[in-house]
Amino acid sequence: MTIGFNNTAADQLKQFADRMERLMDEIDGLKADLKDLRSEVKSAGFNIKALDKLVAIRRKDSSEQEVELLNDLMLYAHATGTPFDVVMPEPAE
Repeated sequence: MTIGFNNTAADQLKQFADRMERLMDEIDGLKADLKDLRSEVKSAGFNIKALDKLVAIRRKDSSEQEVELLNDLMLYAHATGTPFDVVMPEPAE
């Protein structure tokens, strides 16, 4: 009596492993691209931590995003001595 293997399950598992490996390779490539971008940002004279914060804010909900962005930009401008003129909208009645 021979015991058969479930080739369908084995093939499916191999496909999942191949797909996971490809995705992990893509992630490694994206991490390298991000590292290169950070080097480019730094060499252009920008603050990487400030840019990270800006990107984090941009990825949030738009209502929270605008308030936090303006607050952070005003703090950054104050800390660096950069003039920053903001026209604040009038409150709705």
